[in-house]
Amino acid sequence: MRALAVVLWVAAVALVPIALLGGGAPWLVPVPSLFIAFVAWAVLWRPRFELTPDHLRIVDVRRTSTYDWRRVTEVRTRYGIEVVSSEGVRRTWLATRRSARLAAVADGRPGGTTPLDVDAAAERMRALVPAPVEQDGPPPATVTAAPITHRAHGWTIVAMIVLGVVATMAAAQL
Repeated sequence: MRALAVVLWVAAVALVPIALLGGGAPWLVPVPSLFIAFVAWAVLWRPRFELTPDHLRIVDVRRTSTYDWRRVTEVRTRYGIEVVSSEGVRRTWLATRRSARLAAVADGRPGGTTPLDVDAAAERMRALVPAPVEQDGPPPATVTAAPITHRAHGWTIVAMIVLGVVATMAAAQL
């Protein structure tokens, strides 16, 4: 998917001189290219899975979700990658089909990303999911919080909508 983002960025840069040669208002020329470049970044480049010893972070188009590993109970590959936690099932937008190509970065390891398919990425996640703890007797007196946080990417969605409308209007004027 990152290769497609690079292709779209090259196309966005190539559109600027083509539009300038075609005439029209020069201040409107970069707007469609900005829209293409931003969507390529938001939809194809930025989404990722981050696996650390402490947590799983899923960054997709709509939001960033961070799961403490103690709250993850299962990782499924029925429709791409699905994370099952105490909050329920979270279907990710990163690997929406089983044949999707992913890249993984091991926390603290040099060498960059490792290309993986969905099954291999899910196996890497499953290796970090802790085994269920059998409790013998009463629950402990103190409990350490294991948070699940969600942060919406509202500015990204708003920027895509605004840039899309402005790019459409600019393209109609060119």
